[in-house]
Amino acid sequence: MTTPPNDTTLKLKLPEGAVFEDLKLSRCAQDAIDLDMDLVERICKLNGWDFAKVQENPGPVVSTILSVWYKQHIAEGGSPDMLMEALKQSPTRH
Repeated sequence: MTTPPNDTTLKLKLPEGAVFEDLKLSRCAQDAIDLDMDLVERICKLNGWDFAKVQENPGPVVSTILSVWYKQHIAEGGSPDMLMEALKQSPTRH
């Protein structure tokens, strides 16, 4: 499998000791976000996903990582992330 299924019940393998805040999520444009792609690459490798293919079209994989990890983060008592909360509220563009 080279890309993850778009399923929020997916169990995401994360680097040991990594926390959601390590993604350094920030808005870099009105409809774009910036995050630590080195950490995304480590997550891809841990989960057996082809990072080169992810780099060609990062949207679906990054969205999956963000939604699954954020859901786990909140379920484990983590603090809400203002940008993630805003993204959850905004309509998805296709």
